[in-house]
Amino acid sequence: MSVQSEAILEIAAKVLTANPAASLADVASAAGVGRTTLHNRFPTREALLLALAYDSLDHCAAAFVEAGVAAVDANTPAAELDAVLKRVVEALIPLGPRIDFLLQHPRASVDQELHDRIEELDAPLERFVTHAQAAGLIARDLTPWWVVATIYSLTYSAWDGIAAGKLAPRDAGPLTLRTLLHGVAP
Repeated sequence: MSVQSEAILEIAAKVLTANPAASLADVASAAGVGRTTLHNRFPTREALLLALAYDSLDHCAAAFVEAGVAAVDANTPAAELDAVLKRVVEALIPLGPRIDFLLQHPRASVDQELHDRIEELDAPLERFVTHAQAAGLIARDLTPWWVVATIYSLTYSAWDGIAAGKLAPRDAGPLTLRTLLHGVAP
């Protein structure tokens, strides 16, 4: 994918997060490119949405690899599991528009390959959660998919708070982790 296409997808994620009904013309304008340029890369709105979904999944998958999620197993010490969880949270917060896009524009129901990619993306994180539960880091009575969904929701909320000027970027990770691991109870 070209650098310009990547930049367009990054801007499209932000535009479509702010306005899920945004047109291709809206995306082109925000990206500073002509509609012809956008249409040459993404001929239809559906093509743009699908490309953005795959690109967003790629970004999330890269974040999990960088955080070390796949390297975790039943023998991983609790301290390393805690460190991996911190890295996951820190890596996902900047991906807020991508996570929001994936949550708002579920393409998985119409595209089997995309559905499979989402399942493939979540599987290592769910395995990580299972190991973190066994180590006592995460409550054992929660299903892994729920914990994963909560991680996505909290990291998106942190990004949204930063974007709105309500949360300092340096506070986002610790606040997200505190809320994830301890809830909002005093």
